[in-house]
Amino acid sequence: MWVVRNYFSKAHLTLLTDSHGSKGYVSMRDLLPEGVIFDEVISYEAGAAGMSSWNMLKLLPRLREGRFDTLVYLAPRRRTGWQVRRDLAFFRLAGTTRFFAHRGFAPFPPRMPGKPLPFVEHEADHLLSRLALSGIPVPPLEERRIDLRLSGEELAAARGWLQAQIRADQLGTLIGVGPGARIPANVWPEDRYMELVRALINELGVYPVVFGGPELSALGDRLVAAWGCGLNAAGRLSVRQAAAALSHCRLFVGNDTGTTHLATAANTPCVGIYGARNWPGEWYPYGVAHRVLHRSVACEGCRLVECVEYDMACLKQITVSEVFEACRAALSGGPASVAQTPNV
Repeated sequence: MWVVRNYFSKAHLTLLTDSHGSKGYVSMRDLLPEGVIFDEVISYEAGAAGMSSWNMLKLLPRLREGRFDTLVYLAPRRRTGWQVRRDLAFFRLAGTTRFFAHRGFAPFPPRMPGKPLPFVEHEADHLLSRLALSGIPVPPLEERRIDLRLSGEELAAARGWLQAQIRADQLGTLIGVGPGARIPANVWPEDRYMELVRALINELGVYPVVFGGPELSALGDRLVAAWGCGLNAAGRLSVRQAAAALSHCRLFVGNDTGTTHLATAANTPCVGIYGARNWPGEWYPYGVAHRVLHRSVACEGCRLVECVEYDMACLKQITVSEVFEACRAALSGGPASVAQTPNV
């Protein structure tokens, strides 16, 4: 999005984004308010199956009224050829005549029987590759990063909130913990977070802060009570306030969920506990300073929201001791890594 903003520096830039009525989704306006990157945000209703024909018809007059002549098509790479053609036809009906990033949808490598799924390009790098194919300059890999453009006021407010909750000597020992996820198949068991962070407190002297949405408030209270110390920020902070608070953490450890990506945007080293429902690398924490624990299993790439048949074997095979050692290495400044085992 920053690449697009910089290339179209004098344009009126509007973000067209879906919204969901169900709980657990973050509004794009909460993440990137108007004026940070975009001049305007237009949202439309969508469900798990995508946007209905009726909602598309309702959106069309709004787009025609806006006289949008250019579309930067940052649809996910899993969009099928038919879906891409449908979307472009829709925007042509809306009056759009110039298109960027609509070519270069790279298919995932074929599955090989008995072999782990290969690592794939991160989704962000895939989108940047499509921008480059359209002639938009993109930065080299070593210069790419997520930037929410947090203001000095937001950072100061987060620091003030933390200082009001903890002692001054604890501020330098904070670690963020993300024990939840909107998708149940991405959630490492609660009892393991209890055991992991208790060990980090006892052996490394950290002070944990639980992050997440309001739906994690009760879980955060249980974890802090079990640890005997810590701070529950779940549901107490807005999305951007949470990112600002994460910038004060030495480490973040959590599931495959949005809070992990907030931590990367805050330049906080991450230890990600990732199941195998997605392809390895597709949604890992962005950048080189992070560690990911991941098991390759026969059913990987399933895309399941809930795993009943195999009882989340890919996640449950990741042990507390493995995550502890990854956290220890991250806190000591050791090299980042991705831990993966063969199919089991």
